[in-house]
Amino acid sequence: MKRVLLLGANGQVGQALTAEPLPADWHLGVYGRAECDITDHRTTQQALRDFKPDLIINAAAMTNVDACERETKTATAVNFDAAANLAAQCAAMDVPLIQLSTDYVFDGKDGAVPYKPDDQMNPLSVYADTKMMGEMAVRHELAWHVIVRVSSIFSAFGVNLLTRMLAALSEKEELKIVNDQTSCPTYAPDLAKALITMTEAILRGKHGGFGTFHYCGSPAVTRFDFVQAIMESYAPHTAKRPRILPALTSDFPGFAERPAYSVLDCSKTHEIYGIEQKPWREGLAEAIQTLHQQGKLPT
Repeated sequence: MKRVLLLGANGQVGQALTAEPLPADWHLGVYGRAECDITDHRTTQQALRDFKPDLIINAAAMTNVDACERETKTATAVNFDAAANLAAQCAAMDVPLIQLSTDYVFDGKDGAVPYKPDDQMNPLSVYADTKMMGEMAVRHELAWHVIVRVSSIFSAFGVNLLTRMLAALSEKEELKIVNDQTSCPTYAPDLAKALITMTEAILRGKHGGFGTFHYCGSPAVTRFDFVQAIMESYAPHTAKRPRILPALTSDFPGFAERPAYSVLDCSKTHEIYGIEQKPWREGLAEAIQTLHQQGKLPT
């Protein structure tokens, strides 16, 4: 029986992972903040010793980009200090770690060429900076690491871009959405499947499976076009037809700086693990249907 410890189980990636069918020989330890606050290093150490994992997936993070600007100490504690401690504990126990990171570690100023895992990082915000430092700490502390950079995760779980936009579309007559930020929306259940594939491969001794990888949905899209796609999927379930207008990032002063182009090149992930990118439109349709069936879709 392989013992896999999931940290950050209450986030949308964690919820997506626990909802997926798992290999029969896995024992998944599901730890949210109540079970293991990763910023408490002693609690984390004790949780690892008690569970005795064969592999850890760290899906815990502070991901609210603007909140990180206001709460720098908390962002640093969660995204950097906790990751560094976790990697050190994994090294002491000889346990591999899958650490999630973000496309925001790049500055998006190099044009329209998707970023490869080894491209130079240049974070623009506190969130991105703390995630970059977390990556660097994991690399320094632990040889047996897999860093997976992801992009614009959405799902039917919790609060995310999709659920926020659905609320806004149901309440407002007009929305202004930035049309100068391009990324690859990623459906959380698709990411969960990718993480399961990676975990299973590592547990079976996958050659070349460690290092930094990218996973995101396809194709690349602006935030404006993604919100329009949300409205298209939402339209059959509502009579609301708000106007969606393109805007520039500069029209919204006071927000944390975000990369204008943060598209990830996922070819290494396909080459090493055989994992293909999934169309985010399929995930969007599934998420809308799930919310509708659960009675959580605004009307």
